[in-house]
Amino acid sequence: MNLAPRSLLGRTALTIAATLLVFMIISMGAAVYFIFIPTAKRSTDDFAAVIISAAHSLQSLPEDMHEELRQQLLLDHGLIVSEQTHSLAEKSFDAPYFLFFRESLARRAGEDLAIFGTETSPLVWVDVPAHGRLYRLGFDRERAGTNPPVAILLAICGGAVLTLLASFLEVRKVIEPLERLSATARELGHGQNPPPLAEEGPREIAELAGAFNRMATDLRAMSENRNVIIAGLSHDLRTPLTRLELAVEMLSKDANPKLIAGIRRDLAAMNNLIEQFLQFSRGIEDERTEDLDLWETIESQAADLGREGARLRLHRHNPPCVYHADPVALERVLSNLLENAARYGGDKAIDVNLYCTDKAVSVEICDRGPGIPADQVEAVFRPFHRLEQARGSKSGGSGLGLAIARQLAIKHRWTIDLLPRKGGGTVAKLSLPPAQRRCSHDAPPPASAAASY
Repeated sequence: MNLAPRSLLGRTALTIAATLLVFMIISMGAAVYFIFIPTAKRSTDDFAAVIISAAHSLQSLPEDMHEELRQQLLLDHGLIVSEQTHSLAEKSFDAPYFLFFRESLARRAGEDLAIFGTETSPLVWVDVPAHGRLYRLGFDRERAGTNPPVAILLAICGGAVLTLLASFLEVRKVIEPLERLSATARELGHGQNPPPLAEEGPREIAELAGAFNRMATDLRAMSENRNVIIAGLSHDLRTPLTRLELAVEMLSKDANPKLIAGIRRDLAAMNNLIEQFLQFSRGIEDERTEDLDLWETIESQAADLGREGARLRLHRHNPPCVYHADPVALERVLSNLLENAARYGGDKAIDVNLYCTDKAVSVEICDRGPGIPADQVEAVFRPFHRLEQARGSKSGGSGLGLAIARQLAIKHRWTIDLLPRKGGGTVAKLSLPPAQRRCSHDAPPPASAAASY
Protein backbone atom coordinates (compact mmCIF):
# COMPACT_ATOMS: atom_id res chain seq x y z
CA MET A 1 0.00 0.00 0.00
CA ASN A 2 1.39 3.40 -1.01
CA LEU A 3 1.47 5.68 2.04
CA ALA A 4 3.03 8.68 0.27
CA PRO A 5 0.91 11.87 0.30
CA ARG A 6 -1.05 12.46 -2.88
CA SER A 7 -0.93 16.26 -2.74
CA LEU A 8 2.01 18.23 -4.10
CA LEU A 9 2.21 20.10 -0.80
CA GLY A 10 2.54 16.91 1.25
CA ARG A 11 5.04 15.31 -1.10
CA THR A 12 7.27 18.38 -1.32
CA ALA A 13 7.21 18.99 2.43
CA LEU A 14 7.94 15.33 3.11
CA THR A 15 10.84 15.30 0.63
CA ILE A 16 12.43 18.40 2.16
CA ALA A 17 11.92 17.13 5.70
CA ALA A 18 13.32 13.68 4.87
CA THR A 19 16.36 15.19 3.15
CA LEU A 20 17.16 17.46 6.07
CA LEU A 21 16.52 14.66 8.55
CA VAL A 22 19.02 12.38 6.78
CA PHE A 23 21.49 15.28 6.74
CA MET A 24 20.99 15.75 10.49
CA ILE A 25 21.47 12.05 11.19
CA ILE A 26 24.71 11.98 9.18
CA SER A 27 25.93 15.18 10.86
CA MET A 28 25.10 13.95 14.35
CA GLY A 29 26.70 10.58 13.62
CA ALA A 30 29.89 12.30 12.48
CA ALA A 31 29.85 14.54 15.56
CA VAL A 32 29.38 11.55 17.85
CA TYR A 33 32.13 9.51 16.21
CA PHE A 34 34.73 12.24 15.82
CA ILE A 35 33.89 14.54 18.78
CA PHE A 36 31.65 13.06 21.49
CA ILE A 37 33.30 9.63 21.79
CA PRO A 38 36.91 10.92 21.81
CA THR A 39 35.93 13.59 24.36
CA ALA A 40 34.18 11.03 26.59
CA LYS A 41 37.17 8.67 26.43
CA ARG A 42 39.57 11.46 27.30
CA SER A 43 37.36 12.60 30.19
CA THR A 44 36.99 9.11 31.66
CA ASP A 45 40.70 8.45 31.24
CA ASP A 46 41.57 11.61 33.18
CA PHE A 47 39.09 10.75 35.95
CA ALA A 48 40.41 7.16 36.14
CA ALA A 49 43.95 8.56 36.49
CA VAL A 50 42.79 10.75 39.38
CA ILE A 51 41.19 7.78 41.17
CA ILE A 52 44.28 5.54 40.75
CA SER A 53 46.57 8.37 41.81
CA ALA A 54 44.39 9.10 44.87
CA ALA A 55 44.59 5.48 46.01
CA HIS A 56 48.39 5.46 45.66
CA SER A 57 48.63 8.82 47.47
CA LEU A 58 46.60 7.47 50.40
CA GLN A 59 48.90 4.46 50.60
CA SER A 60 52.07 6.52 50.54
CA LEU A 61 51.11 9.39 52.89
CA PRO A 62 51.15 9.13 56.67
CA GLU A 63 47.83 8.55 58.46
CA ASP A 64 47.76 12.08 59.93
CA MET A 65 47.68 13.53 56.38
CA HIS A 66 44.84 11.32 55.11
CA GLU A 67 42.11 13.64 56.36
CA GLU A 68 43.61 16.62 54.55
CA LEU A 69 43.91 14.55 51.37
CA ARG A 70 40.30 13.40 51.67
CA GLN A 71 39.11 16.99 51.89
CA GLN A 72 41.20 17.99 48.92
CA LEU A 73 39.90 15.06 46.83
CA LEU A 74 36.30 15.92 47.73
CA LEU A 75 36.70 19.60 46.90
CA ASP A 76 38.77 19.22 43.74
CA HIS A 77 37.36 16.05 42.18
CA GLY A 78 34.17 15.15 44.09
CA LEU A 79 35.81 11.92 45.35
CA ILE A 80 34.78 10.32 48.64
CA VAL A 81 37.15 7.99 50.48
CA SER A 82 35.22 5.32 52.41
CA GLU A 83 36.38 3.94 55.70
CA GLN A 84 34.67 0.62 55.01
CA THR A 85 35.63 -1.96 52.42
CA HIS A 86 33.00 -4.63 53.09
CA SER A 87 31.65 -6.52 50.11
CA LEU A 88 29.08 -4.84 47.85
CA ALA A 89 27.14 -6.29 44.93
CA GLU A 90 28.67 -5.33 41.65
CA LYS A 91 26.20 -3.27 39.56
CA SER A 92 26.04 -3.02 35.82
CA PHE A 93 25.91 0.50 34.41
CA ASP A 94 24.74 0.78 30.82
CA ALA A 95 25.52 4.45 30.26
CA PRO A 96 28.27 5.01 27.66
CA TYR A 97 30.27 6.99 30.23
CA PHE A 98 30.66 3.95 32.51
CA LEU A 99 31.67 1.71 29.60
CA PHE A 100 34.52 4.06 28.76
CA PHE A 101 35.27 4.58 32.50
CA ARG A 102 35.63 0.82 33.10
CA GLU A 103 38.07 0.52 30.19
CA SER A 104 40.11 3.48 31.45
CA LEU A 105 40.31 2.05 35.00
CA ALA A 106 41.52 -1.32 33.67
CA ARG A 107 44.13 0.34 31.52
CA ARG A 108 45.41 2.56 34.38
CA ALA A 109 45.35 -0.16 37.06
CA GLY A 110 46.57 -2.98 34.88
CA GLU A 111 43.60 -5.13 35.81
CA ASP A 112 39.78 -5.05 35.71
CA LEU A 113 38.32 -3.13 38.66
CA ALA A 114 34.82 -3.70 39.94
CA ILE A 115 32.35 -0.82 40.02
CA PHE A 116 29.73 -0.99 42.79
CA GLY A 117 26.49 0.80 43.47
CA THR A 118 23.05 0.40 45.03
CA GLU A 119 19.56 1.39 43.92
CA THR A 120 19.03 3.50 47.06
CA SER A 121 22.33 5.40 46.99
CA PRO A 122 23.43 7.95 44.39
CA LEU A 123 27.10 7.04 44.95
CA VAL A 124 29.23 4.87 42.70
CA TRP A 125 32.20 3.03 44.35
CA VAL A 126 35.44 1.69 42.97
CA ASP A 127 37.82 -0.58 44.94
CA VAL A 128 41.38 0.31 43.95
CA PRO A 129 44.31 -1.85 45.14
CA ALA A 130 47.55 -0.01 45.98
CA HIS A 131 50.63 -1.90 47.16
CA GLY A 132 48.67 -4.60 48.91
CA ARG A 133 46.02 -2.38 50.40
CA LEU A 134 42.46 -1.79 49.10
CA TYR A 135 40.98 1.69 48.98
CA ARG A 136 37.34 2.37 48.21
CA LEU A 137 36.68 5.66 46.45
CA GLY A 138 33.25 6.91 45.43
CA PHE A 139 31.69 9.71 43.47
CA ASP A 140 28.20 10.97 42.75
CA ARG A 141 26.42 9.21 39.89
CA GLU A 142 25.36 12.60 38.51
CA ARG A 143 28.98 13.09 37.42
CA ALA A 144 28.13 10.75 34.54
CA GLY A 145 24.73 12.32 33.97
CA THR A 146 25.47 13.14 30.37
CA ASN A 147 23.73 10.74 27.99
CA PRO A 148 24.84 11.36 24.39
CA PRO A 149 22.30 8.95 22.76
CA VAL A 150 19.38 10.74 24.43
CA ALA A 151 20.80 14.11 23.47
CA ILE A 152 21.26 12.97 19.89
CA LEU A 153 17.74 11.54 19.73
CA LEU A 154 16.23 14.74 21.12
CA ALA A 155 18.24 16.83 18.68
CA ILE A 156 17.15 14.73 15.71
CA CYS A 157 13.47 14.67 16.76
CA GLY A 158 13.41 18.38 17.51
CA GLY A 159 15.18 19.16 14.26
CA ALA A 160 12.78 16.92 12.34
CA VAL A 161 9.73 18.67 13.81
CA LEU A 162 11.14 22.13 13.12
CA THR A 163 12.23 21.11 9.62
CA LEU A 164 8.85 19.64 8.77
CA LEU A 165 7.04 22.72 10.07
CA ALA A 166 9.34 25.14 8.27
CA SER A 167 9.20 23.21 4.99
CA PHE A 168 5.40 22.94 5.24
CA LEU A 169 5.01 26.69 5.75
CA GLU A 170 7.48 27.54 3.00
CA VAL A 171 6.08 25.08 0.46
CA ARG A 172 2.55 26.21 1.31
CA LYS A 173 3.36 29.65 -0.08
CA VAL A 174 4.20 28.07 -3.44
CA ILE A 175 1.40 25.49 -3.45
CA GLU A 176 -1.47 27.89 -2.66
CA PRO A 177 -1.35 29.59 -6.11
CA LEU A 178 -1.19 26.14 -7.75
CA GLU A 179 -4.25 25.02 -5.75
CA ARG A 180 -6.14 28.12 -6.92
CA LEU A 181 -5.04 27.34 -10.48
CA SER A 182 -6.26 23.74 -10.13
CA ALA A 183 -9.65 24.83 -8.73
CA THR A 184 -10.08 27.43 -11.49
CA ALA A 185 -9.17 24.85 -14.14
CA ARG A 186 -11.83 22.47 -12.77
CA GLU A 187 -14.44 25.23 -12.91
CA LEU A 188 -13.43 26.06 -16.47
CA GLY A 189 -13.61 22.38 -17.39
CA HIS A 190 -17.19 22.22 -16.04
CA GLY A 191 -18.26 25.01 -18.37
CA GLN A 192 -18.27 27.75 -15.73
CA ASN A 193 -16.80 31.22 -16.05
CA PRO A 194 -14.39 31.67 -13.10
CA PRO A 195 -12.74 35.05 -12.42
CA PRO A 196 -9.16 35.55 -13.65
CA LEU A 197 -6.31 34.39 -11.42
CA ALA A 198 -4.21 36.97 -9.58
CA GLU A 199 -0.90 37.34 -11.42
CA GLU A 200 1.28 37.71 -8.33
CA GLY A 201 3.85 35.81 -6.29
CA PRO A 202 7.10 34.29 -7.61
CA ARG A 203 7.92 35.07 -11.22
CA GLU A 204 7.20 31.56 -12.48
CA ILE A 205 3.84 31.39 -10.68
CA ALA A 206 2.83 34.84 -11.95
CA GLU A 207 3.75 33.89 -15.52
CA LEU A 208 1.80 30.64 -15.20
CA ALA A 209 -1.27 32.50 -13.93
CA GLY A 210 -1.00 34.98 -16.79
CA ALA A 211 -0.71 32.21 -19.37
CA PHE A 212 -3.70 30.41 -17.87
CA ASN A 213 -5.80 33.60 -17.90
CA ARG A 214 -5.00 34.11 -21.58
CA MET A 215 -5.83 30.48 -22.34
CA ALA A 216 -9.15 30.72 -20.45
CA THR A 217 -10.03 33.91 -22.35
CA ASP A 218 -9.21 32.23 -25.68
CA LEU A 219 -11.28 29.16 -24.77
CA ARG A 220 -14.28 31.27 -23.84
CA ALA A 221 -13.94 33.24 -27.07
CA MET A 222 -13.64 30.03 -29.11
CA SER A 223 -16.69 28.55 -27.36
CA GLU A 224 -18.74 31.68 -27.98
CA ASN A 225 -17.64 31.79 -31.62
CA ARG A 226 -18.50 28.10 -32.03
CA ASN A 227 -21.97 28.63 -30.62
CA VAL A 228 -22.55 31.67 -32.79
CA ILE A 229 -21.35 29.87 -35.94
CA ILE A 230 -23.38 26.70 -35.26
CA ALA A 231 -26.51 28.66 -34.35
CA GLY A 232 -26.09 30.92 -37.38
CA LEU A 233 -25.55 28.04 -39.81
CA SER A 234 -28.45 26.09 -38.34
CA HIS A 235 -30.74 29.09 -38.63
CA ASP A 236 -29.61 29.87 -42.16
CA LEU A 237 -29.99 26.25 -43.25
CA ARG A 238 -33.56 26.02 -42.02
CA THR A 239 -34.75 28.70 -44.42
CA PRO A 240 -33.81 26.80 -47.62
CA LEU A 241 -35.00 23.55 -46.00
CA THR A 242 -38.39 25.12 -45.38
CA ARG A 243 -38.52 26.20 -49.02
CA LEU A 244 -37.64 22.67 -50.13
CA GLU A 245 -40.42 21.28 -47.94
CA LEU A 246 -42.89 23.66 -49.54
CA ALA A 247 -41.62 22.71 -53.01
CA VAL A 248 -42.02 19.01 -52.17
CA GLU A 249 -45.59 19.59 -51.03
CA MET A 250 -46.32 21.38 -54.29
CA LEU A 251 -44.78 18.55 -56.36
CA SER A 252 -46.24 15.70 -54.33
CA LYS A 253 -49.36 15.39 -56.51
CA ASP A 254 -47.55 14.87 -59.83
CA ALA A 255 -44.19 13.30 -58.80
CA ASN A 256 -43.27 9.73 -57.95
CA PRO A 257 -44.61 8.94 -54.42
CA LYS A 258 -41.48 6.94 -53.52
CA LEU A 259 -39.24 9.80 -54.60
CA ILE A 260 -41.28 12.29 -52.59
CA ALA A 261 -41.17 10.04 -49.51
CA GLY A 262 -37.41 9.73 -49.83
CA ILE A 263 -37.01 13.50 -50.11
CA ARG A 264 -39.17 13.98 -47.03
CA ARG A 265 -37.05 11.50 -45.06
CA ASP A 266 -33.88 13.32 -46.09
CA LEU A 267 -35.37 16.66 -45.07
CA ALA A 268 -36.45 15.24 -41.71
CA ALA A 269 -32.94 13.83 -41.16
CA MET A 270 -31.39 17.22 -41.99
CA ASN A 271 -33.78 18.98 -39.61
CA ASN A 272 -32.94 16.44 -36.91
CA LEU A 273 -29.22 16.99 -37.51
CA ILE A 274 -29.65 20.75 -37.25
CA GLU A 275 -31.53 20.29 -33.97
CA GLN A 276 -28.64 18.23 -32.64
CA PHE A 277 -26.20 20.93 -33.70
CA LEU A 278 -28.25 23.44 -31.71
CA GLN A 279 -28.33 21.10 -28.70
CA PHE A 280 -24.56 20.72 -28.87
CA SER A 281 -24.05 24.48 -29.05
CA ARG A 282 -26.43 25.04 -26.10
CA GLY A 283 -24.66 22.41 -23.97
CA ILE A 284 -22.89 24.99 -21.80
CA GLU A 285 -25.82 27.29 -21.06
CA ASP A 286 -26.55 28.32 -17.50
CA GLU A 287 -28.36 25.67 -15.52
CA ARG A 288 -31.81 25.92 -13.93
CA THR A 289 -32.21 23.43 -11.10
CA GLU A 290 -35.26 22.07 -9.31
CA ASP A 291 -36.37 18.96 -7.41
CA LEU A 292 -37.14 16.04 -9.74
CA ASP A 293 -38.54 12.57 -9.24
CA LEU A 294 -36.02 10.47 -11.13
CA TRP A 295 -38.41 7.55 -11.55
CA GLU A 296 -41.06 9.78 -13.17
CA THR A 297 -38.40 11.33 -15.42
CA ILE A 298 -37.24 7.89 -16.58
CA GLU A 299 -40.83 6.70 -17.09
CA SER A 300 -41.58 9.76 -19.22
CA GLN A 301 -38.52 9.21 -21.39
CA ALA A 302 -39.28 5.48 -21.70
CA ALA A 303 -42.89 6.16 -22.70
CA ASP A 304 -41.78 8.50 -25.49
CA LEU A 305 -39.29 5.94 -26.77
CA GLY A 306 -41.79 3.10 -26.40
CA ARG A 307 -44.22 4.85 -28.75
CA GLU A 308 -41.50 4.68 -31.40
CA GLY A 309 -41.31 0.90 -31.13
CA ALA A 310 -38.52 0.37 -28.58
CA ARG A 311 -39.00 -2.23 -25.80
CA LEU A 312 -37.90 -1.07 -22.37
CA ARG A 313 -38.09 -2.70 -18.94
CA LEU A 314 -37.73 -0.30 -16.01
CA HIS A 315 -36.53 -1.42 -12.59
CA ARG A 316 -36.42 0.74 -9.45
CA HIS A 317 -34.32 -0.83 -6.72
CA ASN A 318 -34.86 1.77 -3.98
CA PRO A 319 -37.62 4.00 -2.59
CA PRO A 320 -38.62 7.18 -4.48
CA CYS A 321 -35.65 9.33 -5.38
CA VAL A 322 -36.14 13.10 -5.40
CA TYR A 323 -33.09 14.71 -6.93
CA HIS A 324 -32.08 18.36 -7.30
CA ALA A 325 -30.86 18.97 -10.86
CA ASP A 326 -31.44 20.80 -14.11
CA PRO A 327 -34.48 19.01 -15.64
CA VAL A 328 -33.68 20.00 -19.24
CA ALA A 329 -30.08 18.79 -19.00
CA LEU A 330 -30.99 15.55 -17.20
CA GLU A 331 -33.77 14.72 -19.69
CA ARG A 332 -31.46 15.45 -22.60
CA VAL A 333 -28.73 13.15 -21.22
CA LEU A 334 -31.20 10.33 -20.49
CA SER A 335 -32.84 10.78 -23.88
CA ASN A 336 -29.50 10.53 -25.70
CA LEU A 337 -28.44 7.45 -23.74
CA LEU A 338 -31.82 5.73 -24.22
CA GLU A 339 -31.97 6.55 -27.92
CA ASN A 340 -28.41 5.32 -28.36
CA ALA A 341 -29.30 2.01 -26.67
CA ALA A 342 -32.45 1.65 -28.77
CA ARG A 343 -30.62 2.51 -31.99
CA TYR A 344 -27.73 0.09 -31.57
CA GLY A 345 -29.27 -2.49 -29.25
CA GLY A 346 -31.11 -4.41 -31.94
CA ASP A 347 -34.65 -5.63 -31.35
CA LYS A 348 -33.99 -6.94 -27.84
CA ALA A 349 -35.44 -5.32 -24.74
CA ILE A 350 -33.51 -2.59 -22.91
CA ASP A 351 -33.25 -2.83 -19.12
CA VAL A 352 -33.17 0.47 -17.23
CA ASN A 353 -32.18 0.30 -13.54
CA LEU A 354 -32.49 3.14 -11.04
CA TYR A 355 -30.40 2.99 -7.86
CA CYS A 356 -30.86 5.71 -5.27
CA THR A 357 -29.23 5.59 -1.81
CA ASP A 358 -27.42 8.02 0.46
CA LYS A 359 -24.10 6.77 -0.93
CA ALA A 360 -24.84 6.44 -4.65
CA VAL A 361 -27.39 7.61 -7.23
CA SER A 362 -27.18 6.10 -10.69
CA VAL A 363 -29.17 5.10 -13.76
CA GLU A 364 -28.00 2.06 -15.73
CA ILE A 365 -29.22 1.57 -19.30
CA CYS A 366 -28.42 -1.98 -20.40
CA ASP A 367 -28.74 -3.12 -24.02
CA ARG A 368 -27.90 -6.32 -25.91
CA GLY A 369 -26.17 -4.70 -28.85
CA PRO A 370 -22.77 -5.57 -30.35
CA GLY A 371 -20.94 -3.74 -27.55
CA ILE A 372 -18.11 -1.22 -27.74
CA PRO A 373 -14.43 -2.24 -28.06
CA ALA A 374 -12.35 -1.24 -25.06
CA ASP A 375 -10.08 0.99 -27.16
CA GLN A 376 -13.11 2.87 -28.54
CA VAL A 377 -14.94 3.66 -25.27
CA GLU A 378 -13.55 7.19 -24.95
CA ALA A 379 -13.52 7.84 -28.69
CA VAL A 380 -17.31 7.43 -29.02
CA PHE A 381 -17.76 10.56 -26.86
CA ARG A 382 -16.07 12.71 -29.49
CA PRO A 383 -18.36 14.64 -31.85
CA PHE A 384 -19.18 12.81 -35.10
CA HIS A 385 -17.22 9.70 -34.08
CA ARG A 386 -19.11 6.51 -34.95
CA LEU A 387 -18.09 2.87 -34.81
CA GLU A 388 -17.68 0.95 -38.05
CA GLN A 389 -20.81 -1.15 -37.47
CA ALA A 390 -22.79 2.05 -36.86
CA ARG A 391 -21.59 3.64 -40.10
CA GLY A 392 -22.84 0.75 -42.13
CA SER A 393 -26.16 0.44 -40.39
CA LYS A 394 -29.41 2.19 -41.04
CA SER A 395 -29.45 3.72 -37.59
CA GLY A 396 -29.38 7.26 -38.87
CA GLY A 397 -27.24 8.50 -35.98
CA SER A 398 -25.18 11.66 -36.43
CA GLY A 399 -22.43 10.91 -33.89
CA LEU A 400 -23.44 13.83 -31.67
CA GLY A 401 -25.65 12.09 -29.09
CA LEU A 402 -22.93 10.87 -26.74
CA ALA A 403 -20.89 14.05 -27.25
CA ILE A 404 -23.88 16.12 -26.10
CA ALA A 405 -24.48 13.79 -23.15
CA ARG A 406 -20.83 13.93 -22.05
CA GLN A 407 -20.70 17.73 -22.39
CA LEU A 408 -23.78 18.16 -20.20
CA ALA A 409 -22.52 15.59 -17.69
CA ILE A 410 -19.21 17.40 -17.28
CA LYS A 411 -20.96 20.72 -16.72
CA HIS A 412 -23.22 19.30 -13.99
CA ARG A 413 -20.50 17.10 -12.41
CA TRP A 414 -22.19 13.89 -13.48
CA THR A 415 -20.32 10.87 -14.80
CA ILE A 416 -21.13 8.67 -17.80
CA ASP A 417 -19.43 5.28 -18.10
CA LEU A 418 -19.85 2.80 -20.94
CA LEU A 419 -19.26 -0.68 -19.54
CA PRO A 420 -19.42 -4.15 -21.09
CA ARG A 421 -22.54 -6.09 -20.12
CA LYS A 422 -22.26 -9.68 -19.01
CA GLY A 423 -23.65 -11.88 -21.76
CA GLY A 424 -23.07 -9.23 -24.44
CA GLY A 425 -24.09 -5.63 -24.90
CA THR A 426 -23.32 -2.33 -23.22
CA VAL A 427 -24.24 -0.74 -19.90
CA ALA A 428 -24.44 3.06 -20.06
CA LYS A 429 -24.14 4.17 -16.43
CA LEU A 430 -25.08 7.72 -15.44
CA SER A 431 -23.73 8.46 -11.93
CA LEU A 432 -25.10 11.48 -10.07
CA PRO A 433 -23.59 13.10 -6.93
CA PRO A 434 -25.52 11.69 -3.94
CA ALA A 435 -25.19 15.03 -2.12
CA GLN A 436 -27.97 16.45 -4.33
CA ARG A 437 -30.41 13.70 -3.38
CA ARG A 438 -33.51 14.91 -1.51
CA CYS A 439 -35.39 12.87 1.08
CA SER A 440 -39.03 12.22 0.21
CA HIS A 441 -41.56 13.31 2.82
CA ASP A 442 -44.25 11.05 1.40
CA ALA A 443 -44.91 7.56 2.70
CA PRO A 444 -42.42 5.37 0.83
CA PRO A 445 -43.86 2.67 -1.41
CA PRO A 446 -42.17 -0.73 -1.75
CA ALA A 447 -38.41 -0.62 -2.10
CA SER A 448 -38.49 -1.92 -5.68
CA ALA A 449 -40.75 -1.34 -8.64
CA ALA A 450 -40.83 -2.32 -12.29
CA ALA A 451 -42.53 -1.25 -15.49
CA SER A 452 -42.44 -2.19 -19.18
CA TYR A 453 -42.89 -0.08 -22.32
